[in-house]
Amino acid sequence: MKYKMEEYYQHVADYELVCQSQSELDIPFWREFIKRYEPTHVLELACGSGRIGIELLRGSQTFHLEGLDINEDMLAAYREKLEHAPDAIKRRVSLHYGDMCHYDLENKGQFDLIFLPFNSLGHLYETRQQLDAFRTTYEHLAPGGRFVVDIYLPRNISGDSSPQFYLDDVIETADGTYTLVVYSTHQYNRYEQIDHMTYIHEKFFASGTNERHLIRLDSRAFFPGELQMLFQVAGFEVEGIYGGYAWQPFERGTRQIVIGRKPDS
Repeated sequence: MKYKMEEYYQHVADYELVCQSQSELDIPFWREFIKRYEPTHVLELACGSGRIGIELLRGSQTFHLEGLDINEDMLAAYREKLEHAPDAIKRRVSLHYGDMCHYDLENKGQFDLIFLPFNSLGHLYETRQQLDAFRTTYEHLAPGGRFVVDIYLPRNISGDSSPQFYLDDVIETADGTYTLVVYSTHQYNRYEQIDHMTYIHEKFFASGTNERHLIRLDSRAFFPGELQMLFQVAGFEVEGIYGGYAWQPFERGTRQIVIGRKPDS
């Protein structure tokens, strides 16, 4: 079956606008994570346009960051941001085009932190993809290194799976060029564990014109035991699980932030 993913990332500027509120939530978490564990060599999988990575590089730590993504448009946006960044940041980041299921980087075995943020695990629809990604990541970590995954808890495990329609957000650009209104529908297939989402992005320009984009996105949902099993099958020790970006206990949150640690030997 062909799942929908590419459409969601075609309009990079809209994607970044929609993610502004997300950045207020998860970037402080990742900053604190870097502060607590003090990694020196970090890899961000599905790094996108640098929404998280560049903000982490602005911190006082001196870690080197590598980013990997399969979407060339997002990587191009990341590189464009780096062109305007200080040299001190440019020197600390390397970007790679590649598939998180099968990558083979020069610094394989030397990363002490690899992280997969904000629901990107949901792009791995098949069990084989998931196992390959976890095993490849395990091989790229140094002994004692950590792999961290952040993904939502399934919203509808059972019961009504009919489409639901939402008004998600109304966002005005910083320069006042246009206002973006975001609607979405969600339909969960509990047999495939796939959230089928359709977004309507409607722009209302200051000039009085408007335009509309229809965007489809499929996301694989993961049950807690299933996600932890992926870590364990790949060889990780599950070191911690949090329920949200405020480091709350897992049972009190709406997210699964799982920390897997590669054994020292």
